[in-house]
Amino acid sequence: MKGLAALARRASQARNALVVRGGGGGPMARPDPPSQPLAEQDELIWDDGTVNPEPALDEFNLVSKQTALKWLVGGLSVFAAVGYMATSAAPEKRTPWAPKQNVGIPSVVGPSAA
Repeated sequence: MKGLAALARRASQARNALVVRGGGGGPMARPDPPSQPLAEQDELIWDDGTVNPEPALDEFNLVSKQTALKWLVGGLSVFAAVGYMATSAAPEKRTPWAPKQNVGIPSVVGPSAA
């Protein structure tokens, strides 16, 4: 039993000698828990317990919604125009090989008109 007590004492001394880092807290004060029902817009705020909560959705104010819609419609119309041009061209121009009726030796393909 003396051996186990000495081993336990030695293990506890080793644990006290370890350096403790990253406790995780910090100088931020914890907010009080809510004491009344939350407002509807409170779910749009990301509050991770720090002093300054931030909105959960990104706020991008450099481009207005109308400008973004114009760019989106313009980009999709370019793709639509290229697709229309590719499908409206004559299919013979898009075929990179000769039609099958023209391939082969003339005497084998059909009778001569002479």
